[in-house]
Amino acid sequence: MKTTLPGSRALAARLLSAVFLAAFAPGLAACVAPPGDVTDPAELPAPGAVDVVQPLKLSERARVPEKEPGFVAAELGDRELVITHDGSLPPFAAGDVLGGTQGGGYLARVVRVRVLDAARIALETTPADLTEFITEGHFHVHYDAREYAQAIDEHLARAREIGVEDGEQIASQAEALKISSGASMKLFELSSASLPASCGVSAHGTAALDVTAELSPVLDFEVHVGPRGTVNPVPELKQLRFVASGRLDVSAELHGAGTITGRCTVDLLELAGGVPSVPLPTLTFWVGPVPIVVTTNVVPRAKADVGLSFTAAEVVAEAQTTAELRAGVEYKNEAWRTIWEPSCSASGTASIGAPGPITASGKVSAGAELRARLYGILGPNIGVQAYARVSAETAPPYCSYDARVDGGVRAYAEAEAGVSVGPLDLTFKSLDLVDLELLRFDGPHTSGKLRDAPECDAEP
Repeated sequence: MKTTLPGSRALAARLLSAVFLAAFAPGLAACVAPPGDVTDPAELPAPGAVDVVQPLKLSERARVPEKEPGFVAAELGDRELVITHDGSLPPFAAGDVLGGTQGGGYLARVVRVRVLDAARIALETTPADLTEFITEGHFHVHYDAREYAQAIDEHLARAREIGVEDGEQIASQAEALKISSGASMKLFELSSASLPASCGVSAHGTAALDVTAELSPVLDFEVHVGPRGTVNPVPELKQLRFVASGRLDVSAELHGAGTITGRCTVDLLELAGGVPSVPLPTLTFWVGPVPIVVTTNVVPRAKADVGLSFTAAEVVAEAQTTAELRAGVEYKNEAWRTIWEPSCSASGTASIGAPGPITASGKVSAGAELRARLYGILGPNIGVQAYARVSAETAPPYCSYDARVDGGVRAYAEAEAGVSVGPLDLTFKSLDLVDLELLRFDGPHTSGKLRDAPECDAEP
């Protein structure tokens, strides 16, 4: 399937209504204002900001077709770019390295040029390395979902205050943009989902789960390209840094009644009928004539480990975990390192409705994998997950029950097959601590009374 990129006259209008209705006008200066710093009340705040530490320089063969005179449109296909022009566009040749914003950004080297007709050229391409396009430069891209939602609210308040024209349309676009970027992104929501028979549920029992997982993401992407040395001008990747941070909330409630005996692991995404990946707003910036495009897909992850054993009883157990974390990887000085700064808290409770030999446990792990890509090709995957666990049990003479709650958070980093992460791909794949260690946090310990009997008087 092909998509069409409009020419330079229509570029600003198209970008204004592009992914999640967010965009940025071409021709920005070396630094883009942060979210909320918008002078035109009809222009929505940018989802993120780019800080240019060192100006960008392009290679001799680098080209940005959509900024060149004579460019009309582009169609991006599989390893092919079809350019429509008015006859004045400079000719292309094998070896040209092209960068642009189409399809979430592309960075490709021309392999072969075919003239289709007087107004169209087909360019067969192959993915190019970043250093074939940019020879020098250092920039940092930042996106904060909570800051962005606040910036939208403040922008709408200013627009209403001054009575801007088309205010209702702007408000509608802003609300759609706010929902899609989400100060708190709903990764997963499952209500009263019945557990399968493999969990020990029979005709004489029922068991169900309620689960929600939310993420408030903050993303930082930093890239530095420069010459290998003072006497060696060949460009190399000096630094690549991707960090996912923010807050991850996981909540679970387990209901069981009747007669159940069994343990199981449940794929909650499959139980919910599948949860697709969620794209964050595309971050598109023009630093002079150079486009910088970062796309991020958020892929939910969720599973449950359940164990139940009771007869003619009822159990309700709930647990919540809130994690604040920073997880990521950085390539610098020819070596990879991991970034891991977590903290979390856990809360919850459990109740049992009848005396007898009863055990119940539920552990729900949920989170997401964030797949960030510069120009659609450069970047690692960062996974963040939290778990909320609660267990309850009774012991003879079954006068009371005890319940325990705990939580934890883990993360991992990986290089996706076929996606460039810069130099030393194999080193990255075997990097120590790529699976970042689990942080565990103990929550409350509670108990409850089940019955009154003489033998129970001695219990504390």
